[in-house]
Amino acid sequence: MFVDSFIWLLLTFIAMPIIGLLTGNIETSNGVYADLDGIAAILGLTLWFILAISYHTICEWKYGQTVGKYLVSIKVTHENGGSLSLQESSLRNLLRLIDWLPAFYIVGMGVLLMSDQYQRIGDRVANTIVVRK
Repeated sequence: MFVDSFIWLLLTFIAMPIIGLLTGNIETSNGVYADLDGIAAILGLTLWFILAISYHTICEWKYGQTVGKYLVSIKVTHENGGSLSLQESSLRNLLRLIDWLPAFYIVGMGVLLMSDQYQRIGDRVANTIVVRK
């Protein structure tokens, strides 16, 4: 989780300057600084969320794992052991937001501990499991 969370943080440094450039709210006097508020901030957060969810969705769909999962030798599979479809990966990762509530996967960890197969909400709905490689 630490490595993938770090990647999410790096994606912020992509999303915010892009929105800053598009809205004219960017300064370059002491490095690159996007001063976003109001609608621009909402757009920046929306782009960041899309990038972050896409990172998990595409990596798990194509490779069964993100960089963080690769480093700890785990991967996501369908419950039957097969690869994920794009729809399953998308569903699993969109529901990550609910798992994350109220802060840093508290709900997801609680649901995971109550599951026989240690599945969070996204896994249950998408019929996926995380396994050791």
